[in-house]
Amino acid sequence: MRGRLSVALMLIMVAGVIVFGHAAPATAQDATPAAGSTARTDVRYVLPFTPDGLNPGLTATATEDGVCGFSSSASLDRPDAWDCQDADGQIYDPCFENPFIPPDQPALVACFDSPFTTDVVVLRVTEPLVREKEAPDAGTSMAQPAGVSIDPWDLPWAVELANGDQCTLLGGTLTALAGHTAHYGCRDSGTILGEVDHLRSVWTVNYLAEGEVASSLVPVVAAWS
Repeated sequence: MRGRLSVALMLIMVAGVIVFGHAAPATAQDATPAAGSTARTDVRYVLPFTPDGLNPGLTATATEDGVCGFSSSASLDRPDAWDCQDADGQIYDPCFENPFIPPDQPALVACFDSPFTTDVVVLRVTEPLVREKEAPDAGTSMAQPAGVSIDPWDLPWAVELANGDQCTLLGGTLTALAGHTAHYGCRDSGTILGEVDHLRSVWTVNYLAEGEVASSLVPVVAAWS
């Protein structure tokens, strides 16, 4: 009799463990795939200059004279990021200033197409770096002239996704899909609908892959400013 009672108690305990294991529902963050092996999105800042000049990991494809009169529309979180143009009128954005140059000397900036390349154009700035020429919509994303209130990290300069795609913020005329602005151009021809959701430790985007009929939430491995 004692042996049967012991077996019954063991079964009840096992059953209790099994029920307990299913009783705790997964949280929203648990349901989100981890970005790589990390528990949070990696926020990165591009720093192209050292006290000795251009970072040796970068290649200057050209060195030109230019002017920088507007805040960057691509790197919204950076006060040292500029919208510049060279003597021929070619526009570069973003361009990051060299913080190691004394204020009484001409400024120097490094201009990128994206953070996924080591090629830069270096501009010798021929006018002081001041924002007296600021246009009403300069230094804002394309969302703000359309009346959309954004935080700078709603639209980081570039993102690398958990699916391997790399996407960079677009300028100029943008396309609207499903009521959301397609702000990013992606290496694998995918599209990001709307802004980046950065409210959780792992950021996400609504990503539409090329040829797909529906978008999906994809974790952001890294975001650049």
